[in-house]
Amino acid sequence: MADSVLLEDSTIYTPATATVTMAHAAGYKPILDKDLPDISFMTDAEWTTFFSISEALVPAVVPQTKLQDPMRQLGIPDKEFYAAVDETLASLTNPPPQQKLLEWLAFRAVDEPAFRRECEHSVASAALRMELAKFMSMLNTRYGSLLLTGRWKPFYRQPLAVRQQILKNWRSSRLLPLRIVLKSMNALTRKSLGASSRFINELGGFEQLPKNWERKQGYDFKFIQIADGAGTHTIETDVVIIGSGCGGGVSAKNLAEAGHRVLVADKGYHFAPENFPLSQVSNKHIYENNGLVISKSSAISVAAGETWGGGGTVNWSVCLKPQDYVRREWVAAGLPLFGSSEFDECIDRVWSAIGANQKAIRHNHQNEVVLNGSKKLGWHSNVCDQNTGGAEHYCGRCHLGCGANEKRGPAVAYLPAAAEAGAEFLEGFRAERVVFAADGVTATGVEGVWTARSDDGTVHSAPEARRQRRVLIKAKKVVLSAGSLWSPALLQTSGVKNPQIGRNLYLHPAAFLVGHFDEAEPQWEGGIITAYNGEFQNLDKKGHGVKLETMAMLPYVLFAIQPFESGLDSKLCVARMKQLHTVISITRDRDTGRITADPVTGAPRIDYDVSPFDAEHSLDGVEAIAKLMYVTGASALYPTIPNVRPFVVAKDGDAARQASYQDGTDPEFTDPKFGKWLQHLREVGSKAGGEISYLSAHQMGSCRMSAKPSGGAVDPRGKVWGCENLYVADGSVFPSASGVNPMVTILAISDYISRQLAAEMSSS
Repeated sequence: MADSVLLEDSTIYTPATATVTMAHAAGYKPILDKDLPDISFMTDAEWTTFFSISEALVPAVVPQTKLQDPMRQLGIPDKEFYAAVDETLASLTNPPPQQKLLEWLAFRAVDEPAFRRECEHSVASAALRMELAKFMSMLNTRYGSLLLTGRWKPFYRQPLAVRQQILKNWRSSRLLPLRIVLKSMNALTRKSLGASSRFINELGGFEQLPKNWERKQGYDFKFIQIADGAGTHTIETDVVIIGSGCGGGVSAKNLAEAGHRVLVADKGYHFAPENFPLSQVSNKHIYENNGLVISKSSAISVAAGETWGGGGTVNWSVCLKPQDYVRREWVAAGLPLFGSSEFDECIDRVWSAIGANQKAIRHNHQNEVVLNGSKKLGWHSNVCDQNTGGAEHYCGRCHLGCGANEKRGPAVAYLPAAAEAGAEFLEGFRAERVVFAADGVTATGVEGVWTARSDDGTVHSAPEARRQRRVLIKAKKVVLSAGSLWSPALLQTSGVKNPQIGRNLYLHPAAFLVGHFDEAEPQWEGGIITAYNGEFQNLDKKGHGVKLETMAMLPYVLFAIQPFESGLDSKLCVARMKQLHTVISITRDRDTGRITADPVTGAPRIDYDVSPFDAEHSLDGVEAIAKLMYVTGASALYPTIPNVRPFVVAKDGDAARQASYQDGTDPEFTDPKFGKWLQHLREVGSKAGGEISYLSAHQMGSCRMSAKPSGGAVDPRGKVWGCENLYVADGSVFPSASGVNPMVTILAISDYISRQLAAEMSSS
């Protein structure tokens, strides 16, 4: 501790680990990374094979004439190597020195402890970690190697060039499991390297803090501290709310202001604005499962908040109201609330509370691509309201926590008001089950385990290394606002038998297209989603389609979603990062998945595959993004679909055709080369299936609201069917996918549920 400083808010700033050097960083207090997880699920030999695959994905690349160790270096013919280097540098507006790029290409990532640590964290959190361990074990045997690689010698003993060729063979293999393993290993490896390597800053231009960062004061939350003891500690209250996100925040305010004793408990921890944004490495503290929850089949990766304020702390500022056709669909399902003036009042109330408006929006380049490209093509687009109370909020880092304290999420707009009305708060509490009375149907509280911060105030050490105690929270009413992953899992582990619980899971699967532009401002600077394209949101005339929105890709995500082509291509991607811009195709999914609780840990497991119906809409959206980028001057397009080659605009006639594009026409038919590439995109993309990298930041519907018990998990007032005193107020109660970023809809529905509950409690 000699070289560390204890901060006023009980976090630790360690100069040796800090990478923030900007002059405007005064007052910034970074958070330490988590301690290493248990990695014993793989043997040392299996880890060796794992890293031998990682090394082939992001190898040390050198010209053939400088190749010294074929086991540790990948040699490329000199002419090909230097042509690729020169072409990359020529494509950049402000290229780095050639020597710096050569240094990065020759860098051996598997020698770097930070990279290995990130890989271990990522694999330990992966749903398929045991399957990966078995795969590595097979590769370590001669017969397994022969079956999986066609070679008798085990994979890790092969020269690097041979290992890379094996990966290329997997990419086009007829065996889907091999292609899925390659997809998973590529994402895990590149995510870990993108988060940990110093070259991301030096070549990619990423800085931990936005350019306009300055220290801001947040609300001084007070949290209950549990005394040491051997037995179960008991707390009594009127209402216990599990989860502090959008549903829990608005519910806490409404119930506390109605005069009821309220306790909000969350398994995440609170971080002050001066701790935000977290680094790409330490963001494990604010997301579920150390960053991402991956579905059982690896078809989709899910990002869900796990911190004080929940998803409202890590989401973006975009505010979209539920659309009329979706509300009519919910009314037709027997839920008249959604067509009522009462629900309009709920929307208006939360709209005002979060300060949603368009008063001070400044679009960055990506959002201008959406607006200007839509205008050129004659497509519908619009500006998105922002929950920033009229502040410009040009930061680009909200998904690492909002250091500006301008985004009016639950920790700004609702939880402080709840505190002023008398609500109490408990961080670090992992609820394990709802407790019922002897009748088995009347909820009387929640039981779980509370984990304190370390004595120095940090939360990066393993939970078992800190003070822990079992806690029983007795309450007259129990409200689950744990989100669409945890609310159904808690009901299942608590013995609630309704078979609808966990079903009807919607995820708004998002697919990506990345464009290379001459604009120098990186995509992680500026407003994140300030515009959208709605031209394709009703493709089936029944409300299913896609919205096109921007995404402030952090380097580790941008790096991870790129399919594997070659080791040289993987390395060169980093140099291009600061000029890559991303637009996403967000699908309003018709077809659903489900959540089941792990029988050992109780944690939610996601069973979800993007159906052919929804995948077709997603691909329609990717094609539309390609056209938006083409007409706004992209010099290259990089799909995230394996085996789809990039589209590169040459410096001759191709660029002339692009520059002479006439507004209102379809470039697919005015540029033959572009039209042929789009056909290639469709043909390969329509067959890619589970190999496409989908991401979800919107989870909905797994405790569906319904008019009858047979149709869902909760009744029209949010009460769990078949139970008393037990409610759900979060995105899991959606009758179907919202089709828009769900924050406003979650707030409005939870506002209604909690107000009805408050009135019921007051009258009784």
